[in-house]
Amino acid sequence: MKTKLLQIVLFFLVLFSGTLAGQNKFDNRSRAVFIFDIVKYVKWQGEDSIKTFKIAILDNNDDLLNELKKMAAERGNVHGKPIAVTRYSQPEEIPHAQVLFANKDNGYNIYKLQEIVQGKNILLITENYEFHKSMINFIVVNNEKRFEMNEAKVKEEGFTVTPLFAALSIKSKADWEELYKKTDIELQKEKEIVEKQTKVIEDQKIEIAAQEERLVKQRKEIEEQQARIDDQKKELTTLMQRVGVNQALLRQKLAELEKKQKELDEQKEQIVTQSKILDRQKAEMTDQEVKIAEQKKVLNEQLEKIHLQQFILYMFVALALVLIGLGFFIYRAYKIKKQSNKMLTEKNHEIMQQNEEIRQQKEEIEAQRDEIERQRDEIEEERRVAVEQRDEIAHQKKEITDSIHYARRIQQAVLPPPKFLNDLMKDSYFILNKPRDIVSGDYYWMAERDNKIIIAAADCTGHGVPGAFMSLLGVAFLKEIINKIELMHANDILNHLRNYVITALHQPGVESQTRDGMDMALCLLDLDNNQLQFSGANNPLYLIRNGELTEFKADKQPIGLYEENKPFTNQMIELEKGDTFYIFSDGYADQFGGPKFNEGGKKFKYSRFKELLLSFQNENMNRQQDILNQTILEWKGPLEQVDDILVIGVRI
Repeated sequence: MKTKLLQIVLFFLVLFSGTLAGQNKFDNRSRAVFIFDIVKYVKWQGEDSIKTFKIAILDNNDDLLNELKKMAAERGNVHGKPIAVTRYSQPEEIPHAQVLFANKDNGYNIYKLQEIVQGKNILLITENYEFHKSMINFIVVNNEKRFEMNEAKVKEEGFTVTPLFAALSIKSKADWEELYKKTDIELQKEKEIVEKQTKVIEDQKIEIAAQEERLVKQRKEIEEQQARIDDQKKELTTLMQRVGVNQALLRQKLAELEKKQKELDEQKEQIVTQSKILDRQKAEMTDQEVKIAEQKKVLNEQLEKIHLQQFILYMFVALALVLIGLGFFIYRAYKIKKQSNKMLTEKNHEIMQQNEEIRQQKEEIEAQRDEIERQRDEIEEERRVAVEQRDEIAHQKKEITDSIHYARRIQQAVLPPPKFLNDLMKDSYFILNKPRDIVSGDYYWMAERDNKIIIAAADCTGHGVPGAFMSLLGVAFLKEIINKIELMHANDILNHLRNYVITALHQPGVESQTRDGMDMALCLLDLDNNQLQFSGANNPLYLIRNGELTEFKADKQPIGLYEENKPFTNQMIELEKGDTFYIFSDGYADQFGGPKFNEGGKKFKYSRFKELLLSFQNENMNRQQDILNQTILEWKGPLEQVDDILVIGVRI
């Protein structure tokens, strides 16, 4: 017993005069030391029934919380109990704890704090409050850290304090006032310095806030523009796929039209050639007709001469003998005329044959011209039909696109709104959601109940419109389940959800051909106790701590009808400050791409996905989301997105 008392005396002598003598105010490290050392010498009512020794602090930031957690890890336990340290910003938020610490500089009302701890076996430790307003109160006097204790309040609340520890505290109000008189001037000077520094800090905060606001606005505008570009790319890809068949038919029709147009051009060239030949033949025929006319003129002249000769012959028959010589010449002329007539007859026959050939060629050319006109009419009709089909396809595409855009608005309306997520998780999370089509078969969901945050990432059967219908069912069922069940466990939520899906999709037994459902990773996050429950249907959870990734595997069964439906398992995970966990669908790892994208590419795979997550743990959550998005875009390259992509990250 004497040895123990000596240890206490030595501890407080060192605490107040040695180690801390060079400091003129409390810092978070010294506060943590005081709190942990003081509680060693206080005994609580029903101490044996306490399972976890809980220390609650009222503060606006995590600096003191981090120091207390660090010291809790160093000391291990208090009175043989594990230690849990939590921070709250409002007194009304505080649950039951063994110790409550508050600093007057943060503006908390001491009377409100007295009401909160009264009769609840909570030791109230404060700093800088008035004399005897708290149970134990830290003060700094003459550059020394001291504390005053209201023994009456401590005993009234049922606490037992080591006598020697009590003797080291400031006892009377006179002692208190005497100590404060000595330091009042120093405090006033320090207050003036602090006020000047505070004003400078406030001015800097205003400037920083303005810059951050501008950066957030610019980042938001960039993200919105990128989102619009991505949506337009996806819509164009979807539309190109849907009209692919019609485009193939249209290309075939256009090819046929081009072929017929080519034939028509060839026929036109033939017509031009034949027209030239016909013109040449007509010119030759004209020349021949001129020659024939000349020959006929000569012949007529000869016939006139013959008639004259015959008349002379008949008139002067009596003179035949006298004119025998003349008759010889006349006979000779007759022979010449007869020969000329024969030649003219043969020439006329040739001309008639040529005229017949020209007439036949003319008829053939006219028939070819009529056939070309008929083919041109057919081509024009086919072109008109193709244009009508194109217009009809465009109209149907617009109606389908408008309907899908409306379905997208409905899907976004049932998902948790951004304001709710930001209020719930602040800057400690990101959601990367990249639908393959306008609407998505992957969906995320968050809710809060009993100071626990429910986070789910789901991958429904199919993508696009069918997957979106399944996501609407999933969100509606989850809301009903959370409001219905009394004790929440992650696996219970999945078991209830599976029953709802089987009933809604009419999946009575194994014989059914329907295999619709969803894969899901679901978590229950308890920040008060730093615990995480996880249950998965085919989709795992990755936890990264101190640069190492741990995979918590899911049950190998979907949420829906399965050959062997077994209850889902519940995994409990103890969290530490700085832990980061991720839940996701299979779309990221299954995306094809890489350097050989022109050969079809290869999958990103889970091994590369894990390495990527480990590589950016020093980044904040917004930056992690940007890296994930940029990496998958570069990997995909010009290839199409094969599935919906969903990744959720949360940092503790």
